[in-house]
Amino acid sequence: MMFKVVFWHWWAFAAVLLVFEMMLPGVVFMFLAIGALASGLFLLVVPDLTLEWQLLTFAVVAVVSAVGLRRTLRRLQNIDSPPSTLNARGDSLIGRTIVLDAPILAGRGRVNLGDGSWTVTGPDMVAGAKVRVTGVNGTELTVVPAP
Repeated sequence: MMFKVVFWHWWAFAAVLLVFEMMLPGVVFMFLAIGALASGLFLLVVPDLTLEWQLLTFAVVAVVSAVGLRRTLRRLQNIDSPPSTLNARGDSLIGRTIVLDAPILAGRGRVNLGDGSWTVTGPDMVAGAKVRVTGVNGTELTVVPAP
């Protein structure tokens, strides 16, 4: 007695691949699942298809879907987007106008922003002066007088 592959075997295999896609990083299993779905559909249309043709259909459709969907997936993932300032808190402060809590003496001072205190460098100014952040060097903000 010989085992015969039926169309729903391919669809069950595609479901398992989609579960892997959800659990593991990357997008490889989705393309394999598309190939398995296509093989099952092809086998449903042509029931006496040999295993070799089923495997060829699976491989070709998986590769074609990977190549064809690459541009769409890139656009969805925003790979070409500008870098985020999520983990660079100082970079998000550039261009912001703030009020000095303490004077800048000999080019150095401090300012409180939110829940943190930052060292500022720039020209000497009195406490209460408005300054604009022009750069960040580690935990040190470079400031200039705001208009």
